Amino acid sequence: MDENCHILIIDGNNLMFQMFYGMPEKIYNKSGHTIHTTIGFISYLQKMIKLVGATHLAVIFDYDGSDERKALYSEYKANRTEDWESLPEEELPFSEEDMIIKCLSYMDVKTIQSKGMEADDVIASIAMLFKDRAKITISSFDSDFFQLISESVSVLRYRGKASVLWDKEYFIDKMGFSPDRYVLFKSLVGDSADNIMGVNGIGKKRGAEVVNQIDSIDDIVSSETKPKYIKAILENIDIVKRNIKLIELRYREEISLELSDLSFSNEKASLRNSEILSACNIFD
Repeated sequence: MDENCHILIIDGNNLMFQMFYGMPEKIYNKSGHTIHTTIGFISYLQKMIKLVGATHLAVIFDYDGSDERKALYSEYKANRTEDWESLPEEELPFSEEDMIIKCLSYMDVKTIQSKGMEADDVIASIAMLFKDRAKITISSFDSDFFQLISESVSVLRYRGKASVLWDKEYFIDKMGFSPDRYVLFKSLVGDSADNIMGVNGIGKKRGAEVVNQIDSIDDIVSSETKPKYIKAILENIDIVKRNIKLIELRYREEISLELSDLSFSNEKASLRNSEILSACNIFD
């Protein structure tokens, strides 16, 4: 692994929503279009580049997603009931996506709009492609990416001075088990964010105990000791196996990239935020 090569992968939708709802007030350009999300997005991007010392960069946006997980479990993400079509444009978190992509293009940043697959799988695929060749930081508040944490892969939850970098050491300290057990852990305890129900009676503390004792779901089935919580898991084994398929991020062969594809213009990315936005006519 080249220690001098550092890839920053940004969950575009996650950051876009963070800026849309997190900025103190809406800002409009001369045409009356909101631009506060774009201002915040590019500002945070510049700060993250400096924070991690990124030499390569990719920003992934969720274009049309995928129905694969929905086909497996119809209630998957069913709790996300926003009726975007009924909202005016200025109330849509992704209404500035084109402006953001225009600024990213100006800085020669690689952007991918996931088509026919979930953006999470695209991000995971890029991390899997290059984890043996470079240090990788994934910027997102989506905990699904914790399963990718390793000696070379970290997850950044960026909030200025309150930012937290989840590397392998930090993860083990906070969670009490290694990242390679995270999919099994989450399959047992569930994930309310994605409307995935876990095993009744298995909370985070018990879940951590279980994954510290076993390596896989098969170990639970073959376990000779049957404490009460193991019995509960066995009674719900089909649910746990389904959850694993829902939660586990997948490598997509359609994602074929060279390291050079992730190069960007550090010179342009180092300009003042307002200079980048002006160059892209965002204020007009």
